[in-house]
Amino acid sequence: MTEKPNFFDNVTLQAILGDLGHVVALERWGPKISQRVIWRAPIHERKIALTFDDGPHPVYTPKILEVLERFKVPATFFLIGKHVQNNLTLARETVRAGHEVGNHTFTHRRLWRLTDINMFDEIKRTDELLRNLNGVAPRFLRPPMGAFSKRVLNNVESAGYKTVIGNVYPRDSHLPSKEKILSRVLSRIIKGSIIILHDGGNTNHLDRSRTIWAAERFIPQLQERGFEFVTLSDLLGHI
Repeated sequence: MTEKPNFFDNVTLQAILGDLGHVVALERWGPKISQRVIWRAPIHERKIALTFDDGPHPVYTPKILEVLERFKVPATFFLIGKHVQNNLTLARETVRAGHEVGNHTFTHRRLWRLTDINMFDEIKRTDELLRNLNGVAPRFLRPPMGAFSKRVLNNVESAGYKTVIGNVYPRDSHLPSKEKILSRVLSRIIKGSIIILHDGGNTNHLDRSRTIWAAERFIPQLQERGFEFVTLSDLLGHI
């Protein structure tokens, strides 16, 4: 007997969740959720920041770096500590290319579920790795999956970091079509926006080709609109 295909397979379910998440777009209402979290820069200049999570990845990070070099765009990469350990040369190449790095914890666990001791361990182990890349102390941390609580924010700040989420998230990690990623970014960009994308991940069957395809197209289109891409530190100044 031929087995019927399961409509709600993992990829389909991820896409549905991504579509719902994009419609609800909690990140757009971020300041009403918490003013301790940075969602976008309160500026009037046409500056925006492009950020990537979950790397470095040996396949997709180099492709992202090539796109950024082609368009002369600096970005901020929120790196996972265990991936830095496994791809140390690539992490150093990212910094040498002029990009900023931020803390995305060591193993990408939900911080709010951890004890304070384990939370600090996730942050500090990655902090040491990032400082050793170029001797510069990272300023920003993005909690895994954007999930935080008051206790998480307290501990992040105690570790010397600012918590950053962003306000333009096309849900590329949920594997929407490449056209959806492109249109979602272009439709929600405003002055001071922080774009959330992914160059890495924690699954065995990772595919960030859609993200790369979209970045190759929205970067020049936004540049034509007069937007300037800068790192988070340049966008946020002394915040």
